[in-house]
Amino acid sequence: MMEFNDNKPIYRQILDYAFNCILTGIWQEGEMIPSVRELTSELGVNNRTVLKALDELQSLRVIEPRRGLGFLLARNGVEIIRNERKREFFENTIPQIVEEMRILGITPEEVAAILSGADKK
Repeated sequence: MMEFNDNKPIYRQILDYAFNCILTGIWQEGEMIPSVRELTSELGVNNRTVLKALDELQSLRVIEPRRGLGFLLARNGVEIIRNERKREFFENTIPQIVEEMRILGITPEEVAAILSGADKK
């Protein structure tokens, strides 16, 4: 059962879960993803919530319906999700990090040193 937080709609959290399954290779391109029933049971949510998340994946062209079978992860699903996650990172995460850096007085050089491994202890 998945633990949900109140900061984001549940269907968005299910999308994040799906994105992680795709990016980590749990769900493979060209293969069937878990059914609505399986996801509903695994995540402990209403099937309409799962369907809303799957509709979003379908609108992103990450999954394709197979009549009577369920959904197939598209051949370019990983690339689509990676690009979507990068977009979210640059539009949402980076501005939050920059604001936190400003508040704390952290310089870009300090961050660059950490990212390059120069500050390893």
